Amino acid sequence: MKQKWRNFMTVLVLKINKNRLHDEEFVRPVTDLLEDFKVVDYREVKNLDFDKVIICGTALKDNEYLDNLDKFSWLKNCKKPVLGICAGMHIIGKILGYDLIENKKIGVEDNKYYLHSFKIEGLDESLEVENFKGMLFHPEVLNKELIKDFVNLT
Repeated sequence: MKQKWRNFMTVLVLKINKNRLHDEEFVRPVTDLLEDFKVVDYREVKNLDFDKVIICGTALKDNEYLDNLDKFSWLKNCKKPVLGICAGMHIIGKILGYDLIENKKIGVEDNKYYLHSFKIEGLDESLEVENFKGMLFHPEVLNKELIKDFVNLT
């Protein structure tokens, strides 16, 4: 039998939600799309041996990550592709020096699902700077192909 070889991308999936029950809503829909990944709580990142990073979103009132932005300081020197989903985009924006402004949006608009309390001042629903990409909407809900494309890009 001929053995198939496949080139896997190792994806570090950062969960930023405080409540474990929210893993099913914000982390699991992302990991269901991936083959080779490791889920790590943002407060416990130690090993940076990965090919790409996805920072998941979280619930509207779960903003504890904003008080712990120092836990993301390693992103400043990260040269690998990083995708921030909703609150993950907030984190990338803050690390890159942008300000957040209040902007609550819940629901579906233009075939994108939104669930957020903030947006990055001066930006609409996306961010692309060097190796960083952010989406203010939740692609894991209605636009799964965007996550698959991010992971499959070399």
